Amino acid sequence: MQERDNEDGWSKPTLARFERQMPRWWPAVSWVLAVVLFTLAVSLLLATAGVGGLAAGLVVAFGLTWAKAWRREVRLRRQLRIALAGITLVGAIWDGYSFVRYVTTYNGDSLSQRASTWGRDHGLSPIIDWLESNVYDEPPSRAPAEELSLAVTTTTAPPTPSTEPTDTTDLVTTTTIFRPPAPAPLATRFDPPLAGEGQWIPVAQASGTDAMWATSVRPLADYGGVVASVVVIDQTYLRAGLFNGNEQPRGDWQRDDHVPAELIPALTAAMNGGFRLEHSYGGYVTEGVVVQELVPGRATIGIDREGKITIGELGRDLFDDGSWLTLRQNIILMVDGGQSQVARSRQARVTWGAHATGDLFVNRSALCMLTDGRLAYVMAGKVNPTQMAEVLIGIGCDKAIQLDINAQWPNFTVFPHAADGTVVPFAVDRRMNSDGMRYIKRASKEFFAFFDATLVPAASVLDA
Repeated sequence: MQERDNEDGWSKPTLARFERQMPRWWPAVSWVLAVVLFTLAVSLLLATAGVGGLAAGLVVAFGLTWAKAWRREVRLRRQLRIALAGITLVGAIWDGYSFVRYVTTYNGDSLSQRASTWGRDHGLSPIIDWLESNVYDEPPSRAPAEELSLAVTTTTAPPTPSTEPTDTTDLVTTTTIFRPPAPAPLATRFDPPLAGEGQWIPVAQASGTDAMWATSVRPLADYGGVVASVVVIDQTYLRAGLFNGNEQPRGDWQRDDHVPAELIPALTAAMNGGFRLEHSYGGYVTEGVVVQELVPGRATIGIDREGKITIGELGRDLFDDGSWLTLRQNIILMVDGGQSQVARSRQARVTWGAHATGDLFVNRSALCMLTDGRLAYVMAGKVNPTQMAEVLIGIGCDKAIQLDINAQWPNFTVFPHAADGTVVPFAVDRRMNSDGMRYIKRASKEFFAFFDATLVPAASVLDA
């Protein structure tokens, strides 16, 4: 008569013969492997699904173990494998549902951005950091790029509205307003320069005159494949505000995840903010709320009560004295006094990206104060921190703060207004392929917006 099969489906003679052939150390190794896998499964489920997911996983695991093992009095090692299968099953279902639900819900980000954000929100940052360190480890080409990345040309740029009177009949006096001059052309590194390289094109207006200009250049002589787009911002007739994303940071805000309808007629441009809060190494204070404590010595963007932006080091250039509407920090100053601060970051134990050294070659964005007092938004790619600092110094930055990085987070969108009052947003750089409409619909992360100060209502959320 054939022997009854054991719980693994093997006959007893077959199992006994197999166990005699196994090395003596195999049972111990099998036990260690089972315990390690079970511990990893529990840890992963806790990290990605939280306490609720772990509780559900343990209930299912113990239920399956009881049904298939305990009451049959099978070996303990078999029970552990069944529990591991239960934990894994619950984790796959729980996390799969959460992931699909998140990435299929529009929040202003692209599909890849949502996938990355879900992973970081569910304890997978170390894995994402490791992937990025391997994907973005290739230095830029030394050969000069054959085209620039500016998405606007002289024919597509919005025209500067004229403030001159069209009818001079019975005109006694006229008011002359100050017109900010265009920046001086940027020096080019390669001869001959590409068409339009270093030449400024007006991209936004305020109070009837140009307020923003954009250009593209190949800024690094040693790495001609690097292309940077620059937007110079004259704040004379502008007013800025920080708007708070629906995920970073969460909360109930007056300036929430989109520009409200009453401010759309005054909207001129919007740009991305800084790193996720846990990666910023600094604080975040706005609307009188301390989202994250400010850190002395960190690079800080301050917005005063008139809506003007200042960049500096907290405790030296800016002080938390209650006079600011917003203080947003990100790392340390990348450029200070026209000098690179990347080497100093090693002493400050901060990095410029996810990798341990921050030495990733990615698209990077920054906001800087030029030597003439105006602001400049810069996106360059693909560069490491040292190269980014060199780019910023080359265009005349006195102080600069790095903002967000990687493929789709950097974004500077301008909002020309059509004759019927609608806005037609476009990003100034073709590599900025994220949705500029998120600044009007809903944005997952904080962003800065600029408005024509002469069109802002007397009372608005910008006062909060």
